[in-house]
Amino acid sequence: MTSRHTHIAITMIAFGMLLALVGYFSGGKWSFVLNDEGIQLPENNKLVNNSYKLDDFTNLNVINHYGDVEIITSDRYALETNVINDDDVTYSIKDNTLTVETKAKKKIGLEFGFGNFRSPSIKIYVPSDVKLKKVVLDSNFGDTTIRGLKYQELKLIEDFGDILFKDTTGDKTEVTQSFGGMKLQQFSSNGFIVESEHGDINIDGTLKGQSTITSNFGDTTLHLQNKKSDLGFELQTEFGNLTVDGKDQNSKISQSYNGDSQLKATISHGDLQLTLK
Repeated sequence: MTSRHTHIAITMIAFGMLLALVGYFSGGKWSFVLNDEGIQLPENNKLVNNSYKLDDFTNLNVINHYGDVEIITSDRYALETNVINDDDVTYSIKDNTLTVETKAKKKIGLEFGFGNFRSPSIKIYVPSDVKLKKVVLDSNFGDTTIRGLKYQELKLIEDFGDILFKDTTGDKTEVTQSFGGMKLQQFSSNGFIVESEHGDINIDGTLKGQSTITSNFGDTTLHLQNKKSDLGFELQTEFGNLTVDGKDQNSKISQSYNGDSQLKATISHGDLQLTLK
């Protein structure tokens, strides 16, 4: 039999949730942050904005402990930060390499609540006519967005966060993602490796050279501009549906091609859809 104190506790929780909903639909905001120190109640969501003009660089190294990262093509080299404190981000240029790093903070963790909250962020601007040699992005928490970038080699490690590439071209691309969705639009790479643990993968573009996609949990949708006659592929899904050009297949299908463009996609739990030009 439920005790009187339990009834009171359940009633208070329900009443609190009701008040939160009333406040939300009345235009209010609330949130809490869960981290290794427990539950924190932030007093505000104010961020400090800073912009820095940069010298030119050919390599980029980003070490991100929290916040969103965005690389954008522009008419200049620049860094823009939106952070909690001025010293949360450090940067330097040495041997043609720009290194940007966020300071690890115990009080930054997972945020829950209603309303639109501004996340800390880093924006790096690169001239549109520049092709970077090597890009390394190591991100713990936060989304990663790349727009219009050209590079020779890119390596992205994303622990918790979504990935968006748009109008991006690379010679070699390697992505490792633990939790989050991946969307690559107008994307082209000559050599492509993806390892995804949990999240959907959507790729719209052209894959040349050797491409390998491995996913444990999540659907994979590939809308490729490759001609079917110019691509060899080996596709497999253990628990999910497999379709090629809209036609249902068995759990495994392959096509031989005596050329450089080869695609191998292995999906453990999720649907796999391939559409070719």
